[in-house]
Amino acid sequence: MVGYESWAKKWRSEPTRVTIGRKLKNAVSPPGPLRAQIIQAAYKISSQINRLEYSIAKLQSYDKQLFEKVVNAIIDGDKTRAAMYANEIVEIRKMAKVIMTVKYALERVKIRLDTALIVGDTHAHLAPAVVALKQVAGYLRGMMPDVFTELLEVDESLQTTLMATTAAAPELISATHVSEEAQKIIKEASLVAEQRLKEKFPELPKLDITAPEASGIPGATIEEGK
Repeated sequence: MVGYESWAKKWRSEPTRVTIGRKLKNAVSPPGPLRAQIIQAAYKISSQINRLEYSIAKLQSYDKQLFEKVVNAIIDGDKTRAAMYANEIVEIRKMAKVIMTVKYALERVKIRLDTALIVGDTHAHLAPAVVALKQVAGYLRGMMPDVFTELLEVDESLQTTLMATTAAAPELISATHVSEEAQKIIKEASLVAEQRLKEKFPELPKLDITAPEASGIPGATIEEGK
């Protein structure tokens, strides 16, 4: 009963035992209750998921326009122009796959946050989420810097939550099983993104033109550069 009451008190408010460094940080920006921090992080992640969905929709629309130009160029017998548009489509789809991967990874991170709220086992669910979140955020550093910054802030908030619940948070985050769980989140998101990419973006017409720029692989053909 004592253990339960101790955990309930910790869940509702800040822990009473903190390090000197944490005290200094709290004096500047006090962390809210654990539950409130997780809810806020989940809300911010949902907001970024919406932004990524909007970006994917824009890329899909632009891809459709270029696809029509490829078809028209082929009809006109202008394979050079068709290859130029096709190469641009390849780059758009590379970008779309990255954004999709981040989106689906964030959805899985959010599920872990929601589960932590319901079950209350923050260690088991937050640690892999923190590791995965920081990694997928890095994918957007140069592509979508505003989203990248926002996700890093969310990641820091989640780390603060872990620090507030256990003094062994650094070791927990660097644990092998946590890293494996984080990689599993990203791998599953990547597989889903690849499948969704095939569904949302039509296959390019086959062109008998080599285009090394299509995929970064020497001699790759246009249709192989997806």
